[in-house]
Amino acid sequence: MFRKRRKIHRHGRGTRTVFRGNTKNGRGRGSRMGRTAVKSKGGGKRNFMHVVKYEPERLNVKGFYSIHTRMRPVNLKDLDMSKGEIDVTALGYDKVLGAGKVNKAVTIKALSFTEGAKKKIESAGGKAIVLGESE
Repeated sequence: MFRKRRKIHRHGRGTRTVFRGNTKNGRGRGSRMGRTAVKSKGGGKRNFMHVVKYEPERLNVKGFYSIHTRMRPVNLKDLDMSKGEIDVTALGYDKVLGAGKVNKAVTIKALSFTEGAKKKIESAGGKAIVLGESE
């Protein structure tokens, strides 16, 4: 009976050459291309002139930067409730969180509120105004 041959493993776990052929093929500068784009040590200098010429903003940049903007939050306990109206964006924050107590009727303007913060503000007789929404 004809049997199909077993597939060859393509992972190279525990192999000495890790699919480089001869053992000596893993030595030398050509085998040291690292994963980093423009680091001075290690590797990644293959397309260095392309980066310098066409993507100079990638130089001296570390890490991953999210394309989504993050909200800068502030808690209710950190706000000064003695004023009648508070614009949170003028203080450098975007979102109001619900930690803390509201004792007075206060109008707070922000880009967004959590549900708990809205309930606390409105139960005290105040208003939670979301900026940018049509009223």
